[in-house]
Amino acid sequence: MEKKTKILCIDYGSKWSGLSISDTDKKLAMGLTCINTDKLINSLKDIIKIENIYLIVLGYPINLNNKHQKITKQVLEFKTQILKKYPKIIVDLIDERYTSQLAKYYLYKFKYRKTNFKSQLNVMSSILILQSYLKVLKKK
Repeated sequence: MEKKTKILCIDYGSKWSGLSISDTDKKLAMGLTCINTDKLINSLKDIIKIENIYLIVLGYPINLNNKHQKITKQVLEFKTQILKKYPKIIVDLIDERYTSQLAKYYLYKFKYRKTNFKSQLNVMSSILILQSYLKVLKKK
C-alpha cells in the first residue's frame, strides 16, 4: 500500500522559522516545531523522510502594496536552496500578509504562555499560512 503524503509549511524568519504540517487528507494544518533558521535546510531532510513530504509551502512576505519586504529575498533564496538540495520536492509560495497579526491575536486570546511566545507565534503563523493554502487546494 502506498504511503500517503503530507505538506510542510514554513514561516521563514531571519532567526527562527515556524513549521506546520498537513494531515494526509490535506484538510488540517497542525503545528510542528520552531527551528533555528541557520539549521533549517539540513533539518528538512529528516522531516521530509519521516513525514513523507511531497510539497513545501513557504510564506511569501510582501507588503500591502505588493512590494517586497526585507526578508522576501531571503525567502526566495531559501526556496532555491530547497529545490537544489531536495529536487523531488515541490515548493510553492503563498501570500502571508496578516498572518503574524492574526497569530498574535489567537495567542493572546487563548492566553498562551509568555515564555515561548516568539516560537509559538512562528508556529501559529505557519499553521495559518498552511490552512489558507489547504483551502485553495480544496477549491481546485
